[in-house]
Amino acid sequence: MKKPHYLFSSGRLRRQHNTLALERATGERSPDDDPTDEGLPSVTPDGKNHPFPVETVDSLYIFGEVDINTKLITFLGQQGIPAFFYDYYGYYTATLYPRESQLSGRLRVDQARHYLSPKRRLVLARAFVESALFNIERVIKYYQPRLSGDEQLTVQKALLDLKRDRDALPLTVDIPTLMAVEGRIRDRYYRLWPYFLGTDVVARFPFNKRERRPPSNELNALISFGNSLCYTTVLRQIYRTALDPTVAFLHEPGDRRFSLALDLAEVFKPLLVDRMIFRLLKTAELTPKHFEKHLGGCYLSEAGRKIVVGHWDERLSQTVQHRTMNKRVSYERLIRLECYKLVRHLCDPVGEAYQGFHMWW
Repeated sequence: MKKPHYLFSSGRLRRQHNTLALERATGERSPDDDPTDEGLPSVTPDGKNHPFPVETVDSLYIFGEVDINTKLITFLGQQGIPAFFYDYYGYYTATLYPRESQLSGRLRVDQARHYLSPKRRLVLARAFVESALFNIERVIKYYQPRLSGDEQLTVQKALLDLKRDRDALPLTVDIPTLMAVEGRIRDRYYRLWPYFLGTDVVARFPFNKRERRPPSNELNALISFGNSLCYTTVLRQIYRTALDPTVAFLHEPGDRRFSLALDLAEVFKPLLVDRMIFRLLKTAELTPKHFEKHLGGCYLSEAGRKIVVGHWDERLSQTVQHRTMNKRVSYERLIRLECYKLVRHLCDPVGEAYQGFHMWW
């Protein structure tokens, strides 16, 4: 069975006959933004190869300092294996995206047509936001019964505000207004997190508001890293379909990003990222020692990233009984099914209208 492979070790990744091998390196990796860096490897290969069968590799997540060459790139392209690169601080930086194996000129035309039509684009953008807000509401309702007193009242008021805004989504007339509604609700949602985490966790991980680029504290760093994992996971599933990942509907298509992955990631972040963060912090699997401060920002250490990635991989493999397919499907498979739903809508928006994923458990 193919699975993502996460490479934290530094070294040289190469093709070895018809498989992959990592020649690990020793030494301490230097930061990517070191002003004295000359682009040369900061670690030294030890000459020992660690092969792993290419048949088991769905994708590569490269967190270490890894050298590659054109032979490896060609081999990964032939095998249809995307590679995602993260920098010294754990930021997602780039994707090595193989040539598309699933091509459909008709679908690409339909996808562009929906983006160019303000009415059709707004329908899809609303669906993404509505399902994201529904899933946020499910997360809030999961933790609400565990609260009492003023916390219970505050959360109840937030739920009423969320429901009112979600019910008003059909009245939004453009994408900027829709984005503003979604951003406002997420701000309210993040303000509830200290209640969900509890006083013991908040004492270790204070959290006032969402801050990015760079994250100001441990919890913001964890959210950013989790969101990047969700983005690349969604992108990996889009790649297995004929969808064009650069043509989006909620987020404006731009340069150097796969905007459609941002659209679909909004739907799944409450289930995959937020619930993961609550568990890791409430069970104390992550502690302040797993974070580092650098140049005014806060980042997960390598040990912290390994813990998060291990839990992420486990979470994607969890299964749930599907309501219409009458079988158990993994969380990761739910993302692929969401892509297929979008494909059907683009080809037949009347007969196969897209309805965003709603958590039912």
